[in-house]
Order: sequence, then C-alpha cells, then structure tokens
Amino acid sequence: MKITADNFFTTSDGIHIYFEDRGSGLPIVMVPGFLCTTKFFEKNAEVLSKEFRVITMDPRGQGNSSKTCQGNTIRRNAQDIKELIDHLGLEHVVLLGWSLASSIVVSYAAEFEQYKLNGLVTMDGSLYPFSDADWNHHRGRDYNLQNWFDTYLPLYYDPKLFYDKFIARVSCAEGMDDETRAWFEAECKKTMPWTALELHYDFCLTDNFSNLKKITVPYAVFGAQSKAYGLDMVDRFAAEVRGYSEVHKFYKSGHLMFLYEAEKFNACLADFVRKADALFRQK
Repeated sequence: MKITADNFFTTSDGIHIYFEDRGSGLPIVMVPGFLCTTKFFEKNAEVLSKEFRVITMDPRGQGNSSKTCQGNTIRRNAQDIKELIDHLGLEHVVLLGWSLASSIVVSYAAEFEQYKLNGLVTMDGSLYPFSDADWNHHRGRDYNLQNWFDTYLPLYYDPKLFYDKFIARVSCAEGMDDETRAWFEAECKKTMPWTALELHYDFCLTDNFSNLKKITVPYAVFGAQSKAYGLDMVDRFAAEVRGYSEVHKFYKSGHLMFLYEAEKFNACLADFVRKADALFRQK
C-alpha cells in the first residue's frame, strides 16, 4: 500500500496517527498490541476487506504514528480510537484489540459508553496484568514489579535480550522462522523504548477487568494456548459482560493466532461481525 497524507489524521492533542482503510461495508477497526503495527494484520485485513471495511491503525508511538515522549496511556489510546472513528465517520463498528490493545478497546467501550459500536473483540490480552486473580497468568501478576522490570527494561538497555525472550513468548510452538522474525523485529523497532515502556506500565496498573460489566454490545473473546496468557481468562472474561458473548480458542498458534491460524481467525471474526449486526438490527 502506497502511503499518502490520507493515511494520517491528527488527534486533539496534536499526534499524527497512521491508519490503513480497505474495502467497504460494515467497519472493523483492528488495533495491534505492544510495539506492533498494521503490518501484523496483513493476512486478515486483505481477506476481510472483500466483505467488510477494515481499518487498521498504528497506535501513538508505534509504527508510522508520531513518536510520543509523554502521555502514552491506555485512556489516551482509547480516546485516539474515538477520534479516528469520528474522523472516518464510522457507524456500527466492531472494534478489535489484540494483546495489550485488548485493554485499550475495553477502556474505549467503558469510557465512551460503547460509542458507535456494534460489537467488541479482545484477543489474547490481560485486562489487569497486576491482578492477583486466578485467571491472570501475566508475569507481573500480583504486583510483581521486579519481574516487570527484569522483563521489559531490557527493551531499552539490551534489545537483543528483550527480543529473544519476547519472540519466544509470542510465537507458536514451532518457533518463528528467520524471515518472519526479521519483519517482526523491524516493525517493533519503529516504536521508541521510552514510549513503549510508559504505555506498558500503565497497562499493567490499569484495571479494565472491572469494566467488562459495562459491556452490553456483543462481545467476542479470542484466546490461545500461549506462553503469554493462556486460556483460563477467556471464559472468565465472557462471563463478566451483560449481553451476548462468544469464545474462540486457538491451540496451535500461540499469541499470534491471526498470523499462524489466519484462515480460522478470519472466519470466526467475519461470523461475529455478521452476528453483531444481526443482533443490532433486532433491537
């Protein structure tokens, strides 16, 4: 895709957010996780855009978006989504967040009262990483701050150590081939360590699990048998919402289900978008 000025909009606080807009029909807005970019959804956006309008974005600080020095929080990222939705004039949106962005999209739905949403999707992401709850298998569980420092600060002072461990956690059981690792790291390294660490620490300290009770639009939770989070959380999350919910579990692909099991992922997401629209029309 050739990048033009039309791939950017400016937020209310002056940040330039990069996005890609494909297809037509019911809109799906897809938000990538920690350090990641629109490129991670290439196997999904192109296929799904044959039926839907698919918008992928680089969150502030990440990818082609502005390199922020402060104010990169879960709540501010949620506001960026609202401003993108308004910029594009979207209605009846299914909003999807992967990994850390699961917390961002739940924050959006709670903060803005499910503004313009037909449905909400979270993908293999904790909604309160420092929680001591049984469903939470994040390495920072129960305010294990030292584990967080040991795991994430190497992003700044020893990137090779960080990426060796990071890729081992998120990859499928067979590991990641050299070609995939090359573009994976190249995309992640577009995010400056300071803005990434600010966002991740805020993510860990933010309780979005309690916000699930505010969700009344259809909700789908995708989970994976991964080293990152595991499957315990997905049924627990689905049980918290007040409306329709569905659960999709992936056993072969780890944290990158949409990459390694793209066909299954695309089919499940497309079915959910249709279901959410049908439920909206029944109101």
